[in-house]
Amino acid sequence: MMTTSTTVAPPVRVRFAPSPTGYLHIGGVRTALFNWLFAQQNKGQFLLRIEDTDLERSEDQFTLDILASMQWLGLRWDEDLIFQKNRLDVYRDKVEELVANGHAYRCYCTEVEVEAMREVAMKAGKKPMYDRTCREKNENRPGQTYAIRAKIPLEGFVEFTDQIRGPIRVENAEIDDFVLIRSNGAPTYNLSVVVDDVFTKITHVVRGDDHINNTPKQVHLYDFFKYPIPLFAHLPMILGPDKKKLSKRHGAVSANWYRAEGYLPEALLNFLARLGWSHGDQEIFSTAEMIEFFSFDHVQKSSAVFNVEKLLWTNGSHIRAAKPERLRDIIVEDFAHHFSHQALTRLKSSLGVQLTALVQPKVKLLKEMAEQLVPLCTPGAVEVNLSELKWGKDGSLKGPLQAGVRHVLEGLAKKLEGAKKHERTGLDAPWGSEPTLSDIGMGHADIEQFLRQVCDQHGVKLGDLTGPMRLTVTGRSVSAGLFELLGVLPWDVLQARLSKVGTL
Repeated sequence: MMTTSTTVAPPVRVRFAPSPTGYLHIGGVRTALFNWLFAQQNKGQFLLRIEDTDLERSEDQFTLDILASMQWLGLRWDEDLIFQKNRLDVYRDKVEELVANGHAYRCYCTEVEVEAMREVAMKAGKKPMYDRTCREKNENRPGQTYAIRAKIPLEGFVEFTDQIRGPIRVENAEIDDFVLIRSNGAPTYNLSVVVDDVFTKITHVVRGDDHINNTPKQVHLYDFFKYPIPLFAHLPMILGPDKKKLSKRHGAVSANWYRAEGYLPEALLNFLARLGWSHGDQEIFSTAEMIEFFSFDHVQKSSAVFNVEKLLWTNGSHIRAAKPERLRDIIVEDFAHHFSHQALTRLKSSLGVQLTALVQPKVKLLKEMAEQLVPLCTPGAVEVNLSELKWGKDGSLKGPLQAGVRHVLEGLAKKLEGAKKHERTGLDAPWGSEPTLSDIGMGHADIEQFLRQVCDQHGVKLGDLTGPMRLTVTGRSVSAGLFELLGVLPWDVLQARLSKVGTL
């Protein structure tokens, strides 16, 4: 019998230990997040360890992706980064210690022989396990390769208390004499993770429930080494909408992909926190609130389902709550390739912040925001999609609407006669010196009233008149509020764009 009822005293020390054999996907991010939240809440330490003992499959590009993702998400780690590949001698020394103490043994059975043993067991209706052929031989065959296996007690059980699932008991008869060091000299996960968790004084092991079957094996290793046993918390899996393992088509892609698509880091973390954890009925959380409210008591046991629409909704909510200056700065950093040099220069101005604020309520992704800001910041007239013009379906509207827009141009030009020119300097200089309608006191209500008067004189509906105006001003049929844009864009921009209506 072996039970783990260890009470771990503070300070809390947790770790996230990804393997650089692939990009950091959202399942890994959520594991990192729950570790980080728990550490922050308890004023503990959050460590990052790169589990790169699989030298053939581990790649530097994946390590760089992991580090970039963690930094973008704001999941800062404490202390030095640990690479397991630099500790291979430590693992080998520790396993020889187990052999010397009778807790491990050399196994000369080949992979083919072991697989045959498992097939025999399965045919007999038993669990496919190694049959312990080498367990009591204590052989030393010079020049022949061997693996080293743990010598699991044949009787008794392992019991530990999971912080999410409660007490878990596993009979020793169900635990294989698992491999600690492979025949090629590489350590296995179960060995290296225990050695490193003890080396870094980890108090809580928080990981996905796909590792729950490893825990009884690791508890035995803690006991063999006479190490203190940490507390365990196994997080529910994240499934796709079809209730199957999350795949790339469902969202199991690099966390950095979400950055490229225009998700805010806090929105992605908020969404992932809600995949398996709750705090009442609250859906939108700031990072500070997640730290304050997080508890393993409210982590569900069942798998969570990934929902793209919910993620988009969450991202849109965080975008609307963000400061326009910050959103503008992110677009300049992450989406500069969408803009010409001139357009990007204009975006960096104070007017660029104003335009960002106008687009902000209309989007769910920063990529969408960038796409809407490109034509707004581009000098002169912009290309339009003629198929989006209403008069394409009703030709009788073309003449009255073009006449109405000419009337708008003439009326606005008259209103702006004598308006003081701007002395725009610094970052605002690229917008030139032309005044805006807001400079002469025309706000949303005034612009709307003026356009309605034009509509009355030309016998057209307001929605029909604003259609071609919106398209030429913004380059889109759906955009930020037209009246607000007419108020803040300099007159030369409006004139160049609205004049295009007559040429369509």
